[in-house]
Amino acid sequence: MRRKPPRRFLRPVLLVAAAFGVAPAPAHSAPPVSIAASDTPKDASAWPAMPIEELRHRANGNEVAAMEELGRRLLAADGVPRDVHTGTTWFQLAANAGSPMAAFTLGVLYERGISVDRDSAKAVDWYRKAAAGNVAAAKHNLALMLRDGRGLPQDGPKAIELLREAARQGMTASMFTLGDMYERGGAVLKDPAAALAWFSIANQFELQANKGGETPLAKSARTRGEALEQAISGADRERADKIGKEEFRQIVVALTPPRPPPRSTLPPMPAPPPAPATNAAAAAPSPAPAPSAAAEEPLPEPAWPKTAVDQVKAVQQALIDLQRLRGKADGAAGPATKTAIREFEKSAGLPETGQVSREVYLALVKAKAQHDVPSSTPVPASTPAPGPDSDASAWPAKGADQIRAIQQLLVELKLLKAEPTGTVGPLTRRAIRDYQRKSGLKETGEPSQALFESLKATRAKAGG
Repeated sequence: MRRKPPRRFLRPVLLVAAAFGVAPAPAHSAPPVSIAASDTPKDASAWPAMPIEELRHRANGNEVAAMEELGRRLLAADGVPRDVHTGTTWFQLAANAGSPMAAFTLGVLYERGISVDRDSAKAVDWYRKAAAGNVAAAKHNLALMLRDGRGLPQDGPKAIELLREAARQGMTASMFTLGDMYERGGAVLKDPAAALAWFSIANQFELQANKGGETPLAKSARTRGEALEQAISGADRERADKIGKEEFRQIVVALTPPRPPPRSTLPPMPAPPPAPATNAAAAAPSPAPAPSAAAEEPLPEPAWPKTAVDQVKAVQQALIDLQRLRGKADGAAGPATKTAIREFEKSAGLPETGQVSREVYLALVKAKAQHDVPSSTPVPASTPAPGPDSDASAWPAKGADQIRAIQQLLVELKLLKAEPTGTVGPLTRRAIRDYQRKSGLKETGEPSQALFESLKATRAKAGG
């Protein structure tokens, strides 16, 4: 009999928030997360290149991130001789100073007996401290110890709770382990439908995190999910669909950054009373003021792409600009995109379809336009950026004036059709990204002094 392909009801479009280094998964369970997942300081680009003497100086000055990096180098023999005892001591100091990541590393060391005597109870204590600091990998490893009763009494329901929390932070190993626990039972009751749902989620998130490349964890989740789907009833497969969609929705919600509060607007100042007429000419009614160019000439309706993929990309980009969707516009209308569309439709008073359409796109464009005020007339190239401290050639001192200066340069280069406001909205970010793309720069969409200097140089070359 021909085997059915695995169910693909989960197609995430946002990147997994926490991509940890997970070892190959055996057939029965996902592995604990290794030390390598925990040792990156917040300023990840600076620490690996920092000279060892400066790093030691910073660590001796009680800089927690430096303690973590020095401990990592000593444990991994990265540019220095391996010294596991001293490395462990630095992680101990960082953990005592309040670092959840250092606490997680100590949990791994005690669990595995690296540089210290193996002690499951101490590993549990350190994992708990790291989990209290919201370290997803610590929640995962602590859940495995609860599942197996190592270092503390076995508690399957608590293990499930911690694994769900870690899964909502993007831990694919936790997603896989949930499937494994529900399939095998023991610590929790068997639930084949829930197991199939979690194996499907783990497979899809792992593929997304690795840009489509099938890792051992993704392959194991796919294989076990296929076997389950062949073995369970049609009713259980339907229940697996429902469980998977709901759990995936909760992961999407947890990984999506909160939307900024709407901008408050002050009521307009009342117009002063008209001066009393002194003669007939003055008493004659004055002509009504001409409507503004913005009122007479509304922005043209944006073009709706012709191909289905480009239509999805256009809607996704608009959702991203409004901070309603995380990730990149990839043209695949998966559950995350549909959820974001439904939430937007609900907020805009539209029918909740969750589908990509021209009507939804136009409503998104209208919502985006409210964040940046279109300019009715082009700003002359000689006009300096607005603001009391701004200067046409110098980087302003104040943040709002810095943004205005960048916006002014974008206007002069005909990349932005909006008046400089001193605030960064979707139109400004898009103009910055367009400039960065054309100039071969990294596309961040963020204002900076380096961007300001580059824009000035481009204007000078253009004869501005």
